Amino acid sequence: MLHHLRGDFRLALRRLVKTPAASLTVVSALSVGIGLCAVMFSSIDGVILPTPPFEAGDRVVRMWRSDASPVSMETYRYWEERQQSFDGFGLAEDLAVNLAVEGRATEPTRMAAISLSTLDLLAVDPVIGRPFAASDAVSGAPPVALIGYDAWRTGFDLDPGVLGQVIRLSGEPAEIIGVMPEGFGFPWSQEVWTPRPDAAFRPDWNPERLVIFGIVREGVSMEAAAAELNALDEQRPRPATEPTATPVEVRMFTDIINPAGRSHLLAGLMLGVAFLVLLVACANATNVLLACASVRSREVAVRSALGASRSRIAFQFWAEVSVLALTGAAGGAFLAAVGARLIRNAVGAVEGMPYWVDLRVDLPVLAFVSVAAVVAAVLAGVLPALFASRANRHELLKDASRGSSSRRLGPMMGRLIGAEMAVSLVLLVAAGLFVRSALNLQSYEFGFAPEGVYLSLVTPPEGRYDTPGGRAELAARLEEALGAIPEASSATVTTSVPAIGGIRRSAAVEGTHLPAEMGLPLVRYIAATPGFFRTFLAPVASGRPFDSRDRAGSPPVAIVSAAFEQEHLPEGAVGRRIALPEEAGQEEWLTVVGVVPDLLAPGIQAEGTRGVVYVPFAQAPPTRFQIAVRSRTTASVLAVPIRQAVATVDPDAALSFMRPMDDAIEQANAQYAWLSAGFLVAGGLALVLAAIGLYGVMAFWVTQRTREIGVRMAIGGGRGTILGFVFRQGMRPIVVGLGFGLLVALPFAWTLRGSLLRVAPFDPLVFGVVLGTLVGAGLFGCVLPALRATRVDPLTALSAE
Repeated sequence: MLHHLRGDFRLALRRLVKTPAASLTVVSALSVGIGLCAVMFSSIDGVILPTPPFEAGDRVVRMWRSDASPVSMETYRYWEERQQSFDGFGLAEDLAVNLAVEGRATEPTRMAAISLSTLDLLAVDPVIGRPFAASDAVSGAPPVALIGYDAWRTGFDLDPGVLGQVIRLSGEPAEIIGVMPEGFGFPWSQEVWTPRPDAAFRPDWNPERLVIFGIVREGVSMEAAAAELNALDEQRPRPATEPTATPVEVRMFTDIINPAGRSHLLAGLMLGVAFLVLLVACANATNVLLACASVRSREVAVRSALGASRSRIAFQFWAEVSVLALTGAAGGAFLAAVGARLIRNAVGAVEGMPYWVDLRVDLPVLAFVSVAAVVAAVLAGVLPALFASRANRHELLKDASRGSSSRRLGPMMGRLIGAEMAVSLVLLVAAGLFVRSALNLQSYEFGFAPEGVYLSLVTPPEGRYDTPGGRAELAARLEEALGAIPEASSATVTTSVPAIGGIRRSAAVEGTHLPAEMGLPLVRYIAATPGFFRTFLAPVASGRPFDSRDRAGSPPVAIVSAAFEQEHLPEGAVGRRIALPEEAGQEEWLTVVGVVPDLLAPGIQAEGTRGVVYVPFAQAPPTRFQIAVRSRTTASVLAVPIRQAVATVDPDAALSFMRPMDDAIEQANAQYAWLSAGFLVAGGLALVLAAIGLYGVMAFWVTQRTREIGVRMAIGGGRGTILGFVFRQGMRPIVVGLGFGLLVALPFAWTLRGSLLRVAPFDPLVFGVVLGTLVGAGLFGCVLPALRATRVDPLTALSAE
């Protein structure tokens, strides 16, 4: 058996070397298909559904309420004491600080204040030094910190004597007691950690930066864990005036794509797209191998006549396909490494990416490549092996002598080409829809003017502005200092900016809702200083904007968007009262003093949710906020002046995510660019493979039917007749394939409607361009074989008989 195996593989190698064009075509097709599958798998494993690099990383989950309302510490403790689905809970607050190391310039750095249970839950210890102890979180204890491996390398040159040195975090000193392992950045991409007792966390201040996480017990699903927390919510005693808690969601910690479950859907879509391209590549390889098997009909017939069994003949072809698949796997691994590096560079340029994003070709990816190679060998080799092992050797000899194998192979190869065209159509339609969405983003007509606005996130130093009055005063001073920049025309301090975000809150309309009732409508909530609407050039449609009257202690007011007025107060919003209940027993009514146009506060990706409520910053000052400054010229000239202006107000206030608003909007809606690029690559590869495959099939068909073409020309068939004959043979399976492709593309496009930006799923322009491109590619694939057919010499063709 081993002797036959070695002989079959030696013969396979010799035959593949003797037919370099066919071998290169098959290897190239399989390399592209396997390489794209490997890149998709690597992206899923490293970006879409990654596992954090620590023990039990696959069981780390986050918890929050469906409306993003804060989870009170009383609720957290109630869960923690009674739950049975988790190994434990932990808390972490994402912060931005200015890190000052002696002898080095101050740099903005991401820090996390973590509960004492965090490192024990994650089972992570410092590589040098010690973890936090309970005594470190006691009031009055000397401040201590753990630093990340990268901070140790860049700030201290990996000096083991770093322990005991003092760093300053936004002006506050802290002693280094340990260095965390390389690659650890929990919860997102932190470089510094400080301890904090659970009682000191304030989720009601800024719930979006507080992370509540846990380790789900083995064997417990996330659905079961969420059900238990919701049941505990119902059991928890609370005042009658407290609003009913919204449902708790439990999600994998690394699942950062909204809404819930979209990550798995995206992962399935990516693998499905890659597998479709692999099918096209296998169909291409199958056509080439079928042509080779047809050419070798006489050889197969002779071997069969000499006693070779069907299994021996089939295995010989399997050996050839296996060699091609292994070579294609090597080429696919190389293409995957190149593609992964390109994507890693593109993703790495995005600020704030989580530390667990790690795109590389490692052992799991190589194992996937091996599986893909086996699948490719099976898919590409089954038809040629069956064809070659047919038992009727007399028919094979007859076919070989008369060159008529293509009559039976032609329909089979044509169906494969039709399938390739159908797959290409589906992929290119999806690509076209997302490309149009990306183009629409560039020409989107906002309800405000984003050009010339520069943004930055501001994190005040901890402990310095703990009172609402202190934060309101800081915001007023910042707005004044930023507005005094010579290059600036206006400035504002706000919790969110249009088109990029906004905290969700429940809203009650006086006379329609009660603040404590269930099912209150959700709105986007933005606290802003008086310069907000002036900075974004958004005029007030009715009523007035915020001004100096709207300060702490004065009657609470609000401004609503036109969409909110239309939905909840169609008779007019100015003068009416609304409430934004958040804490237990809260029933503060705000008087609406103005209505502004819809500014797309929730972001383009959620275009349909435009109800927004704006409140004066001085009446609801958060602990972390954004600044927006409008330039008199271009936004980029404001970067340095903004840093200087903020430093004059408080040199320890940390700035992060500094960028022009155009870039921020583009990054927030990068899904259109990524999806259009992915589908374009997949669809383009499928189209190229289909066109090459069509050319190969038609060239083979013309070669095998040279005698028939010669007869047609001998009895008077002209050049036009022969061209039409060849084009009809080539375009028939293409038309059929495109018809089936349309039947699949229409429902597939309908499923994408929620992810498109102002593009109908059945957009006639997209479908027309794709159909025209595929028909053109089909005609192009038939041109050269058709021209070759017109140059057939009838005498030569007939004399060969």
